[in-house]
Amino acid sequence: MNKSLRILFAAIIAVMLTSNTASANATNDAKSFFLSAEVKFGTNDFKGAIVDYTKAIELDPKFADAYNSRAAAKFSSGEKQGAIADFTKSIEINPKSADIFTSRGSVKFDLGDIQGATSDYSKAIEIDPSFVPAYLNRAALKLDSGDKQGGTADLLQAAKLGNADAQEWLKSNGITKW
Repeated sequence: MNKSLRILFAAIIAVMLTSNTASANATNDAKSFFLSAEVKFGTNDFKGAIVDYTKAIELDPKFADAYNSRAAAKFSSGEKQGAIADFTKSIEINPKSADIFTSRGSVKFDLGDIQGATSDYSKAIEIDPSFVPAYLNRAALKLDSGDKQGGTADLLQAAKLGNADAQEWLKSNGITKW
């Protein structure tokens, strides 16, 4: 009986180790596909990058960076709704990323969804009050919409955070203190 228990425990441990190894291999394979996709993206092979990002996601469905990068590749290839879907999935996995909210906001802005873009930029700022790109994008959106006061307020905040472009815009519009 004692020998039977040892065999059973050995079998259980072997299954656990195999399971962990399989999981580690899937993660490593996902990273390999991700890196391949990054190279393709860098050479403007957006369709090829999308294929490899998709393979990485299939191997690791919680790979937020793969969703985020696939969204960028989809946007670059004109698949804007697909980009929003991937940014949204990336946000579900990583809801504290100001960068992802800002990226999704930029796609929404490009599609003319001003309210959705404003909401995403504001959420990015809520997550990280020092994230300058969200202030700059929200400022551009407000200025394009005729809200000079709101745009200027966001540029003032970006200037306070040290952004030279915001400082230059403010100076050229007669604002020298921030």
